[in-house]
Amino acid sequence: MRSQHCYFPQEPDAPRPLTVTIPRRVRFEEIDPLGMVWHGRYVSYLEDGRVAFGDRYGLRYMKFKDEGLAAPIVKMHIDYKASLRFDEIMNIKTTLHWCDAMRLNFEYHITGQDGRLMATGYTVQLLTDMKGLVLLMPTAWIEDFRQKWKDGKLE
Repeated sequence: MRSQHCYFPQEPDAPRPLTVTIPRRVRFEEIDPLGMVWHGRYVSYLEDGRVAFGDRYGLRYMKFKDEGLAAPIVKMHIDYKASLRFDEIMNIKTTLHWCDAMRLNFEYHITGQDGRLMATGYTVQLLTDMKGLVLLMPTAWIEDFRQKWKDGKLE
């Protein structure tokens, strides 16, 4: 596999990025008349990666809601490398990169069943209250997550 581009370079004193990889099968409804996954479906694959990441590290959407927080996506980018096909198993690697600001910098690498790089991308989510006001300081829940990450307690 080719070397993987990093959209968010590692800051010198930042904790190492956190990563989750999940398998997913391409469904028939996701392909276009040419038998390839329609480009707009890749957004859902990034979502699948974020949900799996949240399940693994405790950043679930309902937890955000329960804490009175939201994390709207304010930026998204996808680079298409090759086409996924019906019934192919892909792996979605989702990586959260450290950021001192109140935002989530996720990076994605989607590989095909043969290990080929199919797509890369990133999303940026701001942390806000439920009215959409951007957080400037972390809440206790977010600070606890960040401290565990800094201390190497999230594996």
